[in-house]
Amino acid sequence: MDPKAASILTAQIETIPTLPIVAVRVIEITSAPKSSANDLMDVISPDISLTTKILKIANSPFYGLTREISSLQHAVTVLGFTEIRNLVISTVAFESFKDISKNGKFDIKKFWRHSFGCALAAKIIATDLKNASNELFVAGLIHDIGKLVIYVALPMEFLKLMEIMSPIKLKFIAFEADKKAFGMTHDEVGMRLLKRWMFPKSLMTAVGFHHRPQEADKKSPFSLIVHIADILTHIYEMQAEGEEDELFKAESFYPDIINLARSFGINWDVSDLNRFQQALVESMEKEVDTMSLFF
Repeated sequence: MDPKAASILTAQIETIPTLPIVAVRVIEITSAPKSSANDLMDVISPDISLTTKILKIANSPFYGLTREISSLQHAVTVLGFTEIRNLVISTVAFESFKDISKNGKFDIKKFWRHSFGCALAAKIIATDLKNASNELFVAGLIHDIGKLVIYVALPMEFLKLMEIMSPIKLKFIAFEADKKAFGMTHDEVGMRLLKRWMFPKSLMTAVGFHHRPQEADKKSPFSLIVHIADILTHIYEMQAEGEEDELFKAESFYPDIINLARSFGINWDVSDLNRFQQALVESMEKEVDTMSLFF
């Protein structure tokens, strides 16, 4: 490990701009019990780009609404405070790293696809558990944001590690390689960034412990759900790219997932996990156009 890597990453986190004031105010307003829809609209409406993006996503098949959302007021009324907050923070989070797309050495599109797949898988699992599915969609969407911080801070070292860990089979243990190379894992880096951005604690925990859910508070299944969603997405990618073979089946991960879930009081069996996996395949096909709206 380069002894300077951890300090470089820490310094990089501090240099990343804080969230735009519109996002900070949205988080504040949606957290205040006495806030009104007008308070929320007054903050968002001056930002034409953000308003347009919210309306595009609200009218996408992702929400499956039967009537068109024609205004920000209509969106706030139909989707609610929490959902508008989720759309805003997921949008501005990745805006902070938009310049990465100009560097062809890092396959940012592949990164977005994985992030979106994990978000869909998290929503599928959360819906099954009757949990806050759309908040978990956001957690899945930003679960690997720490990787972007590492890439910006240490691009050559990050790309070298990515090349070593490029086979999808090794993605499951990539976070351990982070620790050896950089002194901290990408989930730890992500949680530090979200703390700087004053994200809701539920999202910070989901991102910060998505590779170590056994260390998270058992009262909330958020980290567990994102952890499993991440695994299911890697399996989906492995199958899509033809990397699955007889010695490396998806089902080989299921016993560990089932045991881990039981420690959170969730009783799943192999049929449940197969069902989630199939639902993810169908969702990735159905929501292929929606992904471009988020990124």
